[in-house]
Amino acid sequence: MNDPVIISIGGGKGGVGKSTIAANIGATLSRNEFSVGFIDADLGGANLHLCLGVKRPRFGLQDYIKGTCKLLTDISLPTVVPKSWLISGASDILELANPNFAQKQKIINNLRKMAADFILVDLGAGSDYHVTDFYAAFPYGIVVIDGLPTSVENAYGYLKNGVIRGLVRLFSGHAEIQNRIRSFSDPKSKKGFATVEELLVSLTQDFPGEVNLMREWLHARRTFLVLNMVKSGEDVKIGTRFAELVKKYLSLSLYYIGYVTYSPEIRTSIKEMRPIMLSEEQSRAKECFEVITQNLITIAKGHS
Repeated sequence: MNDPVIISIGGGKGGVGKSTIAANIGATLSRNEFSVGFIDADLGGANLHLCLGVKRPRFGLQDYIKGTCKLLTDISLPTVVPKSWLISGASDILELANPNFAQKQKIINNLRKMAADFILVDLGAGSDYHVTDFYAAFPYGIVVIDGLPTSVENAYGYLKNGVIRGLVRLFSGHAEIQNRIRSFSDPKSKKGFATVEELLVSLTQDFPGEVNLMREWLHARRTFLVLNMVKSGEDVKIGTRFAELVKKYLSLSLYYIGYVTYSPEIRTSIKEMRPIMLSEEQSRAKECFEVITQNLITIAKGHS
């Protein structure tokens, strides 16, 4: 089996529908004959299992982190989505809500060994390093916004912190360059920069080789934008403007792969704990997920 395509799904703001997006993209991938893994990396408020028809997970990441279960495969559970498995997070264990970097790295390294064509990593809300370490770890990521100003602002902060976290982690043990990179996201620093490009230019004289590595890291990233709960054509335009903003200030190419219309049927499917993509009835929302997933496959797998 080929290495799985691992895709983080975040956005900074809670309530934008990350888990619903993850569940339905996974269900659409399954319909396209791909095997799918789901991992709920929200250790403080996990709920992806409810979107996948799993009421009370017997195991979760807390068992892996505590060492109760030695392998990630030991805590994987079947879901209502054919050809899929789920590794659940934890919703009521506060001391595990903020795992240390070594614990996260252990999850990340072993996730790459799991059997699946695609693995979707549903991240928690926020944009601190507990969340952005997962974004920075994988070259593929989906950022979800709902078009409201708070969502757009939170998503930008999430991507900004994710980029900085990723660049910093390239140079473990190199305090000087790490501090220079962190100055980009420090509003109190007199050495702050308006754009990532300005930061890279400022570093070129002292660290030319390292800057080349940073540019390669940025170029290799494939971050996809999904706009959720769309109600009008004006909402759709928000995605294009957001992608332009991210490119200008963060030097990050954002692939706008589609939007999901606001739909009462999705709300019903959430209550039924079953992705709408498993329904036999056709709907506009299902068409949206089909377009999003096909665009995702085209970019991630190179399928035409």
